[in-house]
Amino acid sequence: MKFKNLVLLNSLVVFLFGAAFMIRPFGPSGMTALYGVVQNGWGVTGLLAVTLVGFGIVLSSVAYTVPEGRQQFVTVALLLANLLAFAISLAQAQAIWNTGMGWVTAGVYLVLALGYGYLVAKGRTARQAAHHA
Repeated sequence: MKFKNLVLLNSLVVFLFGAAFMIRPFGPSGMTALYGVVQNGWGVTGLLAVTLVGFGIVLSSVAYTVPEGRQQFVTVALLLANLLAFAISLAQAQAIWNTGMGWVTAGVYLVLALGYGYLVAKGRTARQAAHHA
């Protein structure tokens, strides 16, 4: 797995989640209903949607613009961000949502965190090998 591919996947996931909250936020099959939340006004849902779409756009530019020498720093930051998102979404899935979508969200963040963890470990191994050579 390469840095660019994982960041683009992360970008696509958050962009699509944000777009889904924009396109179909309410109603019986809306995004808020999938999480078991009853809401009729935009409020926080609109803010979440715009933030996710914006984060997706930023990540897509990061995938193409971060030089190889700086990718490890960005990878660690994205690992920490996705670990935090996983921990929070897991806690909410257990304590608040108790819906399939809550577990899907936690799973998505776990997969992303594992991918970034792999890249961090791979980067350390490459640096150690170069140092010993």
